[in-house]
Amino acid sequence: MCFKNERKHEKVSTKPLKIRILVSFLTIVVVLSLLIATLGSYVIETEIIDRAQTKVKNDLNFAWEVYRQETQNIENVVRFTALRFFIKDAVLGGDINTLAKRLGDIRKAESLDILTLTDKQGQVIVRSRKPLVTGDSQALDKLISLVLSDQKTISATQIVSSEELSKESSDLARQAYVKFIPTPKARPTSKIEQTSAMCIKAAAPVLDYDGNLIGVLYGGVLLNRNYSIVDNVKDIVYRGLKYKDRDVGTVTIFQGDLRISTNVTDADGQRAIGTRVSEDVYNQVLIKGLPWTDSAFVVNDWYKTAYEPIKDIDGQIIGMLYVGTLEQPFNDIARNTMLMFLAIIAVVTMLAVIFSFVIAGRISRPLTNVLSATERLSAGELGAVVDTKTAVTELNTLAESFNEMSAKLNEREKHLKDLNKNYLDLIGFVSHELKGVLASIVMNVCSVRDKLLGEINGKQQKALEGTIRSLDYLTATVKKFLNLGKIEKGELEAKKTTVEIKKDVFDVVINSLSTIAARKNMTISNKIDVELKVNTDLDLMQIVANNLITNAIKYGLECGNIVLSSSKCNGNIEIEVYNDSVPISQQEKGKLFKRFSRLDNPATKDVKGTGLGLFITQQIIEKHGGKIWVEPRENGNSFIFQLPI
Repeated sequence: MCFKNERKHEKVSTKPLKIRILVSFLTIVVVLSLLIATLGSYVIETEIIDRAQTKVKNDLNFAWEVYRQETQNIENVVRFTALRFFIKDAVLGGDINTLAKRLGDIRKAESLDILTLTDKQGQVIVRSRKPLVTGDSQALDKLISLVLSDQKTISATQIVSSEELSKESSDLARQAYVKFIPTPKARPTSKIEQTSAMCIKAAAPVLDYDGNLIGVLYGGVLLNRNYSIVDNVKDIVYRGLKYKDRDVGTVTIFQGDLRISTNVTDADGQRAIGTRVSEDVYNQVLIKGLPWTDSAFVVNDWYKTAYEPIKDIDGQIIGMLYVGTLEQPFNDIARNTMLMFLAIIAVVTMLAVIFSFVIAGRISRPLTNVLSATERLSAGELGAVVDTKTAVTELNTLAESFNEMSAKLNEREKHLKDLNKNYLDLIGFVSHELKGVLASIVMNVCSVRDKLLGEINGKQQKALEGTIRSLDYLTATVKKFLNLGKIEKGELEAKKTTVEIKKDVFDVVINSLSTIAARKNMTISNKIDVELKVNTDLDLMQIVANNLITNAIKYGLECGNIVLSSSKCNGNIEIEVYNDSVPISQQEKGKLFKRFSRLDNPATKDVKGTGLGLFITQQIIEKHGGKIWVEPRENGNSFIFQLPI
């Protein structure tokens, strides 16, 4: 069986200080960049997109002002015309044809589409555009009714039917006609044409010289295909501004959801009369009666838009007024601004990376120098020093402290070497002296015990046996100190020869220790392969075997077993020395193989020892290029060593 001494170490992820500093800098830069980018996006959204939408809302307010001004102008024309004396004369019996001509001249001069006179019952007397015919007298509507009842001038936007327009002029009926054009995103409808018209209309009372009501004068302007309002707003607000050959600003008057007056153009560049509003806007403005201020798809592109309903005199929604700004310029501005913003962030980030590299290098370089000096120090290069002149005060202090520590360690090492030399010289001198004295004492005591100098009694024999055991322990201790001296001085040499490990090493040692094992009734089983050979120093290997088996006997249990076994593993031989004993704990394993170290537990406290045997054994094994370790078993311990074959 092949045993492996495997140690598991917890792996801790480590990174160089320079990388950690760089990562920290970059993390801060990235977080700040994200925050700045988020802030920039918010600012762009607020300052560009939201302001564009707010401007459109303000533009719609201006459009309403123009629309109301147009309404007021029509009302003023009708009111002032109603005050003219010739109207009163005509109503009271004047010439109708002359009046019709006069009204026609006024209508043309004031750019009106309709200018018509009724009597005090609201029946048409004269039209400005064509002579009155049979069946063409009915003109009473809500606007005229209010003037007849209140005798005040009033104006409003109204829907005028095609029949009423035809009575005024066939040209007005043709102007009102609009064919529906399919429009993306518009609400589905079955209608294909629009014949009625949306008209800004005003009516004023006609009074006689005594202030009595004698009739009503009304006039108006058709909004269908009338571009004066929408173009006026566009010219004043947007001043002909274009973006990529497209008008930036557009204005539209809707009759219902149908464009009847607009400067929005279709794909052919023509005014998009007959196209319709998107379904979302239709539901918001025409159904719910609420303003729409948001992006909307207008004919063929997206616009920042504002829509509000147009109501008649009864408060019914009959159309919409729209102002829109092409969305693409603002999107491009926002995109370009964001790209410029990101470019600035990228440049700043790059500069921060370069700066962090420089800072990380300036901080880590002195520390790397200290680390390198520390490694040299730990490798035995005492007195290593580092530069104490850096740009960081704390690093200078660290370097000075390191240099001071290195100098003190160097001084201490020299002192210890002197002490160790004296210590080794003392050990060598005492051991050699004791070795000679012990040899003489052992020879004399053995001569007395073996009765070479005369007969001795039983008590003397027993006392001599005890003395010889003590002398054997003392002799072994002296040998260990002699070997320790050689190890400490580096004089331990391995004179390798081919050795039969079982016969030449372990059998010899077992025979020499059999008497000691017999005193504890221990059984030694040598199961090492008889053919196992290794290139080693015989004397040193016998010391190894002697130390391991001696320990097995000393620390083994009474009547216990000692088992020696062998195996081959990956070009090595592996020898195991097992003995029945108390298994060594994990904490105690760390104390083994250290000089003068002994286990402190009830099983070992009464056993004599110097704490040198396993240390010397390990040094000899490692001198041969091998290794040794201990493995606790269920009822004992195994000391295992490997040697290259």
